[in-house]
Parts: sequence; C-alpha cells; structure tokens
Amino acid sequence: MDPSDPGRPESARVAGAVTRLREAGERVTTARYAVLRVVDAADRADEHLSAEQIGARVADLEPAVHRATVYRTLTSLVDTGVLSHVHLGGSATVYHLTEPATLEEYEGGYRREHQHEHAHVQCHECGRVFDVPAEVFDEARATLREQLGFELDTGHAALLGTCRDCHPT
Repeated sequence: MDPSDPGRPESARVAGAVTRLREAGERVTTARYAVLRVVDAADRADEHLSAEQIGARVADLEPAVHRATVYRTLTSLVDTGVLSHVHLGGSATVYHLTEPATLEEYEGGYRREHQHEHAHVQCHECGRVFDVPAEVFDEARATLREQLGFELDTGHAALLGTCRDCHPT
C-alpha cells in the first residue's frame, strides 16, 4: 500500500496528535481528523503541502468538509501545537505534524511545547524544499544566543539559497 495514501489505517503519529488534542480539551472533528491524516501522509511522503493543497486532499478524503473549514482547522491545530507551519520563499506556508518536546530539549534551552524534528532550506531558483537536520544550525544558534541573546527558530521559516542543480558551476 502507498504510504502517502491518507486512506490507509491511522498512523501512530495521527493517534498521538488526536490524544494531544483530547488532552488539551479540544474536540476531534471530522475536519481535524482529515487534516491530520492528510498532513501525516504528506510528511511520510516527504511532501511540503500548502493550505490549498491540504484543502484539495481533504476534499478528496472528506467531500463534506468545506475548504474554509480546512483553513480554520489548520490555524486551530497550529495554535494547539499539533501542527507546525513553515514559511517558504514567495509567501507560501507549509504544514507538518509536531512531536511533543522531550525533557532533554527543555533542559537544552528550548522552551517550545512541541517541536519539529527538522529545518528547511529552499532553492530560490527552482523552488525545491529540502529537509535538513535542525542540528545543522546548532553553531549559528549558539553564536546568536551568546553574542546577541537571540534565540533562533529554524522551524518557522526556510532559509533561502541555491541548490546544487541550479548553482552555476
């Protein structure tokens, strides 16, 4: 079965997100559940979906869910900490499921309630988005903290550059 198929059985990540919603006193509506399944399928397929793309896939999965409901649901799930959003170049925003932060991350100076396990870089020529380990930015994060008292959030926006395929040789 195709791992990017949102019609497949619920993943452990979706089940965990549903549990976190319920623990926060939030309802698990058809729209929320469909959005979680679509975003999880995209994450597993290494896709970066915009709200519009998520809306289209939710419409295929749950035709009764209106697109405006999907947009409100995305905002609500980000506010609850179950989803994270990343701003890409050209004003696009893409979404991922989050994982609860570990105690080690709290002790390491991270104060976010939930975390996303990777950062993003985007080629400003072809538009491709690449996932990179968040640790790639550890040295820059430490330097900014030490010199400016600035806490770098690499999970909120993609850094722009040029990929190897587009870089002139």
